[in-house]
Amino acid sequence: MKTIKKYLFCMISLILALISVVSLTKTSKNVVFASEIIDVDVKEYCLMDANTGTILAEKNSNDKREVASMVKLMTSLLTMEKIERGEWSLDTELLVSEYAASMEGSQAFLDAGKTYKIDDLLKSVIVASANDSSVVLAENYAGSENKFVDIMNERAKELEMNDTLYGNSTGLPALNQYSTAQDIAKILNVVSKHDLYHKYSTIWMDKLVHESGRETELVNTNRLVKYYPGCDCGKTGFTDEAGYCLSASAKRNDMRLISVVMGAKSTSDRFSASSSLLNYGFNNFKNEKVVDVNDVIKSDIKIKGLKDFVECSADKDLFVLQKSGEKSGNYNIQLSYLNGKKTIKKGDICGKVEIVRDGKTLCEANLIAVNDYKSPSFVDITHMIFDNWAI
Repeated sequence: MKTIKKYLFCMISLILALISVVSLTKTSKNVVFASEIIDVDVKEYCLMDANTGTILAEKNSNDKREVASMVKLMTSLLTMEKIERGEWSLDTELLVSEYAASMEGSQAFLDAGKTYKIDDLLKSVIVASANDSSVVLAENYAGSENKFVDIMNERAKELEMNDTLYGNSTGLPALNQYSTAQDIAKILNVVSKHDLYHKYSTIWMDKLVHESGRETELVNTNRLVKYYPGCDCGKTGFTDEAGYCLSASAKRNDMRLISVVMGAKSTSDRFSASSSLLNYGFNNFKNEKVVDVNDVIKSDIKIKGLKDFVECSADKDLFVLQKSGEKSGNYNIQLSYLNGKKTIKKGDICGKVEIVRDGKTLCEANLIAVNDYKSPSFVDITHMIFDNWAI
């Protein structure tokens, strides 16, 4: 009996050791929280906790296969990043080539030789999965779709999507184009952090008005944004080779989940499978926000000549992932600071905050100064002396 108890204790300790989140650095790897297989009829799936990057459940999630229009997540991401850099705006008008207008499958039915605002093009890609709009964005971004594909693959490497190779901007069948459920979860996690994506992904029905007055109805291909509570973004996909695919993200309270299903037999199967995965995640796990970006932390950094210590805040929220019903607070918060300087500007990195459990760092963030701090000059000191003497 003692031997059995000892064995059980070792097994429980091993499981608890795996309950860790990824350090949110560029070289981090996704941690698998559980190996439980959820009974959904798809070839591959992945359920990820967005705040920590932890994989909560998976099946064949590293198997490479075509992912159809989920490729457009990268097309959308690159477009949004170009806008955020100030190189494009939503009002920028892009020319439609004959090649772009000839795209088959889902379309916005763009007129070749005409220009359309990025606002309309991006909306038609995210809402209605328009292939012609995707190619317009790609060609105008890089000069040609082929050059755009090179940029897509470079960005995929930066996001550590190591099992992904893009062949076009649309997801239409192509040689040597593939991804995995885990890699799709990674990019949707990045995309879901962009407010601009949510501007379009939450639209249920809309229309695109062409220069001639002709209208194209846009209907969201992701039914979950209307029928699953908390679902606010994602991307569908279908080809004969890929089967029915869906990446979807839903948020409740402080917890955001990413669900990816691939190779479903029907469109209804992909939505029911994704709903089951999201239900499993919300019912069995929770996020505890440990550090808030709005919290002000008084450091032990002292600027010579100044009375107060430097105040800092974390550059991102930090969360701890736990099973539902598990006791909270089983971690430590550790603060470390850089050596003091004569001058610190608002936004300068002053140290680091780490969430530690059992000697292992679960996650970390930089501490940044919330104000400017500068050692007073001789003139400043003189003014302060006279100010104190003032009657």
